[in-house]
Amino acid sequence: MFTNLLLFILCLMAGNRSPANGNEAGCQYYYSKLLKKNIYTTLEIEPEFPGGSAAYVRFLNKNLRISVDTLVDVTSLPMPKMKFIVETYGQIIAPCIDGKNDTTQLNALEKDALEFIKKMPKWVPGMCGGKVVAAEVNRPLAICIKWETE
Repeated sequence: MFTNLLLFILCLMAGNRSPANGNEAGCQYYYSKLLKKNIYTTLEIEPEFPGGSAAYVRFLNKNLRISVDTLVDVTSLPMPKMKFIVETYGQIIAPCIDGKNDTTQLNALEKDALEFIKKMPKWVPGMCGGKVVAAEVNRPLAICIKWETE
């Protein structure tokens, strides 16, 4: 219950944007009233998983655990869109799936994706105008399942 409430609050923090978007050194951002800071959506240097894309794929293959409930109905589930903020020190905060603020609304695959985000290590933060900034990351979670028969 506490975890669901905490995730709900964090998703609200990520989605609480002021109406005015800014542009600084060619980077787009919005001001989050709850986080009390600018959150960048386009940057000169995007946040990166430590070790790059290949390391991200290895981490995904090793750490994404799909529940049996998901496997039964995986072909009819939509591809989850993961969203989170990489803080200036690399920590991942405010994880959300498909913009859903209420974790009770998540289907089995979305719950698995949320658990995957929670397992991620600190990222290399993004940069704008030569300074490290907090940035929003949006990633689809495409899953290819290899069925093996004995």
